[in-house]
Amino acid sequence: MVKQRQQGMALLMALVMMAIAVTLVAGIWYSSRLTLFRTHHLQQKLQAKHLSQGLLLWASDLLEKDYTESDQFYDNSADPWHQGIQGIIVEQAVLSGELNGMNHLFNVNNLVINDVISVEHEAYFRRLLTALNLDVNITDKIMDWIDQDQEPRQGGAEDFAYAAEIPPYKTAGGPFSHVNELRLIAGMDDSQFNQLLPYVTALPVTNGATLMNINTLPPVMIKALDNSISEELAIRIYQQCQASFTTMEDFYKFDTIQYLDNIKQIKPILNQLIGVQTRYMQARTEVAFKDNRQHGYVLLWRRNNGASQVVMRSPVPFLPSNLVN
Repeated sequence: MVKQRQQGMALLMALVMMAIAVTLVAGIWYSSRLTLFRTHHLQQKLQAKHLSQGLLLWASDLLEKDYTESDQFYDNSADPWHQGIQGIIVEQAVLSGELNGMNHLFNVNNLVINDVISVEHEAYFRRLLTALNLDVNITDKIMDWIDQDQEPRQGGAEDFAYAAEIPPYKTAGGPFSHVNELRLIAGMDDSQFNQLLPYVTALPVTNGATLMNINTLPPVMIKALDNSISEELAIRIYQQCQASFTTMEDFYKFDTIQYLDNIKQIKPILNQLIGVQTRYMQARTEVAFKDNRQHGYVLLWRRNNGASQVVMRSPVPFLPSNLVN
């Protein structure tokens, strides 16, 4: 009886030791596999970064070439840099990339620069909101969000208006870094945001107010330039997205613009709102491996000679995918 009990205890100990050994082996195997996965993922991430840098060099060369080979420095929807590249196989990966201009949108940061209100941009944005059947007080709330004081405008909102939110937050006291921040504006619901999103962006204003490109503006934004511009004239200026004004003087000679009664008065104002160049762009890169895809988004600023520089990088697009033109 004692012998059987000892044999039973020995068998139980053997089973326990076996279970411990199996657990240790499984743990070592899992740890090894996890290390291999992490190493593989890190290698792909570094490879994607390297290949994305190559795509950005391609984009920079393309943009500079666009100006150096032209007598007129202007941009429109027919420029070759819109075409992008697709499906280039390099180092067991497939590369794709594209450039999308952002000067067909109104830059909300133009409303307040260095804590100074831009009267021209404020008036323009109010006209645009009216044309979109949106509350013009959005203008005041955006300016209150950007300015550094705590004195709300007539239709605005300062920190006290956001203190009751859950969780509470404060105004930025500076420019927007991404257009999605407009969701934080007091009273901005999804419906209003989605209606406004196709017409606005948030670009840096370190080099002064950004100009909208008249060659890529949609009719509703053209009409908002001045009350004297009719919807019919705005559509003619748009030319079914084929406008190609080489200079602002070229634009002022178009159709009946030159015959507007107030053309002399509005020229200085329009020159502060629009131009014929696309200076800010979103560069999107995609590196597709066999088992995953790596995406990257870069905000580029284009100099006068066409060369570009990286302003900001982001894992999310600066320009929503449904608005890429």
